[in-house]
Amino acid sequence: MKRKKALVGMSAVCTVALIAGLVACTPTSSSSDSSTDSDKASTATSAEVPNPDNFEYGVITADGWSEVYPNQYATYKAMGENDGEKHDYLEVYPALKTMYAGYAFSLGYAEPNGHLDSLTDVAETPRTQEKEQNGNCITCKTPQFTAQVNSGDEAVNLEKFNDIIGNYTEPISCYSCHENNPEEVVVPSAYWAKSIGADATAVPVEAQTCGQCHNEYYFSGENKVATNPYEGLEAMTPEAILAYYDEHEYKDFASKLTGAPMIKVQHPEFETMYGGKGSYMGKLGYTCADCHMGATKAEDGTEFSNHNLQSPLDNPELIENVCSDCHDDLASQVKEITDELGDGENGRTKQVSERIELLINTTAEKYSAEIAEFQAAADAGTAGMYAAGELGELQRLQRVAQFYWDFAMNENSEGAHNSTLTRACLDMAESTADEGLAKLGVA
Repeated sequence: MKRKKALVGMSAVCTVALIAGLVACTPTSSSSDSSTDSDKASTATSAEVPNPDNFEYGVITADGWSEVYPNQYATYKAMGENDGEKHDYLEVYPALKTMYAGYAFSLGYAEPNGHLDSLTDVAETPRTQEKEQNGNCITCKTPQFTAQVNSGDEAVNLEKFNDIIGNYTEPISCYSCHENNPEEVVVPSAYWAKSIGADATAVPVEAQTCGQCHNEYYFSGENKVATNPYEGLEAMTPEAILAYYDEHEYKDFASKLTGAPMIKVQHPEFETMYGGKGSYMGKLGYTCADCHMGATKAEDGTEFSNHNLQSPLDNPELIENVCSDCHDDLASQVKEITDELGDGENGRTKQVSERIELLINTTAEKYSAEIAEFQAAADAGTAGMYAAGELGELQRLQRVAQFYWDFAMNENSEGAHNSTLTRACLDMAESTADEGLAKLGVA
């Protein structure tokens, strides 16, 4: 089966294969060097700084900054070149049609493109075209929506998605990480600032600015605003998040097949990296920007931050100039590992990535089998032999199994960010599915 995240998966194994060399490794310079130009003001030209009053929602667009920061702008626009063949998750994981039955994700679930296509992706998915959604689905898709909500217009979250999506023109761009000052890295999303709380000082802002969108959230309150199911790093674990949802009796949808109250985990990259005990790389002080951006040079020798966000393995300059500070000839080591992935039957990369892939697929299949057995019992009338409490327990097991599977699969790194947590989540999902099958009398 063709993998949707092959390159990211390979980076996971590079971490495993080279982990010993990282013990003494810490970022060689401030992480802000790789994500902001606050100490490289010379990279800005003498072009006139744009006035936010001339832009919709007061958000200066990437095009508006193009003459002031031409190098950063050019690399930002280059992200569009990263969009290759995208996979349909409903085809990659057929079990999802069963797992998400009754929810919009069962209608369409395609691998997203990059930041340049954030508005297009959400506007064209069957989830918004075939089922009416609220405006809050635009959260994180454009800084214009962020600015609108932050201005006090929370009611926009309740507007009909298709009535307002055309009001926004700017995809994820400069304002999303800098607001209207490219010399600083900030966190514009007010809900995220509240959720990380006092722990904001414990994690570099270069990680938080990515984490404000790459996290698990839900919509709450009268205006259904984006909200995180935690406050502080210690509460950013799968166990604590599920306990929060259970305590608040929250569900994203009811399973169309069994009636179980379900949760659809979004994309908990930040929680996986920094939540609870945190990941190995997170503890060393690395940020998203260190691995997904990095410094580069223009033709005239000007150094600036590379705004073409991509897998570290797609950025040979990063490997050569940053990673090699701590690893001798890392480029050759990565090539060797990559070659093993392509041809070797027992390569290190192949072993780890296939282990994660096997867990994802076998757990999904087992879990969907549990749902099918549950539904069959209900359809045959044999579910009536269960007491109300036992039926509730079967629904709970379904909820738990899917939550942990979602947490691993939808984290989008295939173990690269925190392989220990990824495997633990998948093991929990599988054991819970087994428990449900046992209760249904299936070996």
